[in-house]
Amino acid sequence: MHDKILIVDDEKDIVAMLGSFFESKGFFVLSAANGADALKQVERQPDIILLDINMPELDGLEVCRRIRDYISCPILFLTARIEDTDKVKGFAVGGDDYIVKPFSLMELNEKTILF
Repeated sequence: MHDKILIVDDEKDIVAMLGSFFESKGFFVLSAANGADALKQVERQPDIILLDINMPELDGLEVCRRIRDYISCPILFLTARIEDTDKVKGFAVGGDDYIVKPFSLMELNEKTILF
């Protein structure tokens, strides 16, 4: 598999865990620790993006809003925000799915396969 996955989260442990998991599934893993880095990484044309919402300075909603202008790959939000209004905001800015932390790797793997 040659799919590129971009993992964006300010929690290094989550990025490391997800990176190892998706590399074992054959993905080429790109990562970013904040919104500004994510905007740079999308220039590498990932096939799917896992995007945290709660990040300092530039949050995931704003990142999604900005990249939807020039990238059409699936964007899956990974977040601790559980309110329905947060989900609506995520979909309104261009997210394709909304996965609440904590999540299982099996669930996440299945969702990435669907896209």
